[in-house]
Amino acid sequence: MPTILHLDMDSYFASVEQQFNQSLVGKPVGVIKAEGRTCIIAASREAKKFGVKTGCNIWDAKTLCPKIALVSAHFGRYFSVTKKFIKICENFSPYIEIFSIDELFMDVTESQKFFGGVLNMCNLIKKQINKQIGEYITCTIGISYNRLLAKLASEINKPNGIFEINKQNRDETLFAAKLTDICGLGFRLEKRLGDMGIKNLETLRNIPIEFLSASFGPFWSVHLKNLSYGEDNTNLNFFSELQDAKSISRTFTLFDDTCDERKIKQTLRNLCEEVGYKLRKMKMETRQLGLLIRGNDLSEKIHHTFKTYTSDSDEIFKNIWELFNRLNWQNSVRFLGVWVGLLEKTENLSLSIFPEQHRKDDYWQTIDNINDRWGGFTIYPASLLGGELIRPEVNGFLGDKKYQLSQITNPRG
Repeated sequence: MPTILHLDMDSYFASVEQQFNQSLVGKPVGVIKAEGRTCIIAASREAKKFGVKTGCNIWDAKTLCPKIALVSAHFGRYFSVTKKFIKICENFSPYIEIFSIDELFMDVTESQKFFGGVLNMCNLIKKQINKQIGEYITCTIGISYNRLLAKLASEINKPNGIFEINKQNRDETLFAAKLTDICGLGFRLEKRLGDMGIKNLETLRNIPIEFLSASFGPFWSVHLKNLSYGEDNTNLNFFSELQDAKSISRTFTLFDDTCDERKIKQTLRNLCEEVGYKLRKMKMETRQLGLLIRGNDLSEKIHHTFKTYTSDSDEIFKNIWELFNRLNWQNSVRFLGVWVGLLEKTENLSLSIFPEQHRKDDYWQTIDNINDRWGGFTIYPASLLGGELIRPEVNGFLGDKKYQLSQITNPRG
């Protein structure tokens, strides 16, 4: 029988902040995206005791916990710690699926015997995290024979615990869980099931499948039944099996509504810089560009498909700005998004016969090399002067997983 681990870092962003700034240790901490933002994106264990949760607005958080320390997020720092976490786990098994920035699955069916069994392995992983990353950063580990139950197990003995779900305690554990504790069973499904009188997994298991089929159809009725038994036949999704990205996007919510064309233009230029850089690092080019705008409870999107490919940030911005002008947006702007699609690997494209294109490629290669060595936006367009730079963020679920994980030296699996 397989042995699958799910490792989930505890109060991750807040714990990393406490590790790097030990004056925050033992204090309630709320992490916000940046100064001026109004939403808590992570809370420390101490803050959670007061009821502060991810998604709380700052006013509610301060009402629940007047002494909460608000800290701006450092996404580069979090991903740096994630890389160390992954490298530690690679020493215990080559079969790893990185699920998000703070959690991963490991198949240790074969490797556990080299570490004195699965429980001893879990404790050794925890010791390595403590030694190599820091004493204030911990993880909870769930053990089971499939992904679904391993993930559920990691929610049970938090923080810094270990819990195993096996055949003997499976039903007891499932029946004690909330519906939304099960990965893949979200709030919408919970509400639909609740409207049918199904409040827990025990009731879901005992409901005739014909009753479920009438509301959910043949696929979802079987899937829900399988969840009630903790059945899951999905395999771990290893790095080597990840597909190339089909699109890249970057969005940003401004701090205030604005009609200032210069600010809008700077923001779009900034987003295009990041998209172009990512294309070049992925060795891909695009011929489809899209723009999304929101403001005053209105939204608009537009895209255009071109005949030729590019990864040139200047070219991307020029076309995005043309799309913006084509929209003739007459409202204030609060949210902007840039995306590129129809990606193709650069190696599959014909080489340009024009010398100026080769000079431009060398130009971007030089800029990227400097920014890689000295830090992002060491060199950037003069049009961004006078504004606050929007720096890259690591998506919590690593939406561009293959690109992000390729930044780790020799990822295995």
